[in-house]
Amino acid sequence: MTLIPVCGTLFGEFQAAPGVSVQRFIEIPKDAPRAKVDAKVPEGVTPHENIVFGTGGGRELKLDLYEPSGEGPHAAVMLVHGGGWTGGNKEAFRPMAMQMAARGFVAVTVEYRLATEARFPGAVEDCKAAVRWLRANAAAYKIDPARIGAVGGSAGGHLAGMVATTAEPAQFEGTGGNAEQSSALQAAVLMGAGVDQATRAQETPKPIQNQVVFFGGTYAEKKDVYVAASPITHVSAKTPPMLFIEGEFDTPGERYVEMRKKLDALHIPNRLVIVQDGKHGCWGQNPWMMPMVEEIAAFLKTHLAAPVK
Repeated sequence: MTLIPVCGTLFGEFQAAPGVSVQRFIEIPKDAPRAKVDAKVPEGVTPHENIVFGTGGGRELKLDLYEPSGEGPHAAVMLVHGGGWTGGNKEAFRPMAMQMAARGFVAVTVEYRLATEARFPGAVEDCKAAVRWLRANAAAYKIDPARIGAVGGSAGGHLAGMVATTAEPAQFEGTGGNAEQSSALQAAVLMGAGVDQATRAQETPKPIQNQVVFFGGTYAEKKDVYVAASPITHVSAKTPPMLFIEGEFDTPGERYVEMRKKLDALHIPNRLVIVQDGKHGCWGQNPWMMPMVEEIAAFLKTHLAAPVK
């Protein structure tokens, strides 16, 4: 298939929805095998799993860290799992974290309190605690504390977006540890993420149960919480560059139209990439994960590049 962009919306047989500007469409061979991803640690990557990075609600929270070869210091990336805020675990992003480490990043996949344990902003606080831990332990793991990004899928993408947009001025920091460190990100990648929870709730005929659990009520009952829990609310000149990447069959790009307008108005680099034949969650499956890893790594290498000496 030949990729022919027309006004940024048409790529071969793929036609983006009105108002959606697509920067790249990644083709996936029709005969590519659909299978689970390989969870084997790549050569040259050193795993450090189940490290306690802080506390949430008084209990320990853990992360898995994958350290690349080389002297460093390396850029770091936090990976945040999905599951509708009510399910999932850090192990789901181990394969992607390993692949990011193989590309030169210190990659961590983090645990956070699910909505059944802590309502909003508990999960945001936990993710921010993980970023602060990375800075506090930068020397031990050859991390450049000035170059930290995040990648999240679905609910994890929402959380990555919240971390990215609320560091300056500092909000939802919590008390998870290393309070002297910043939770600011220098780049963020969102996959299938709900960035406007208030509009999402209003456009749905009946309440979304996961929202009700995480936000502590319906939109009618907790309007201020839904607004505060939306990354789009917090976009500012301090927001870092963002990559939005998702599957062709996951309403691609429609979630981000208004948020990207705000980013564009502030001249913040942002990019939308669509992966052929992908559905929600395709980032955790073959044949989609590896092309997405390559796209994410390229974006982060650009925006987390070491300063020229």
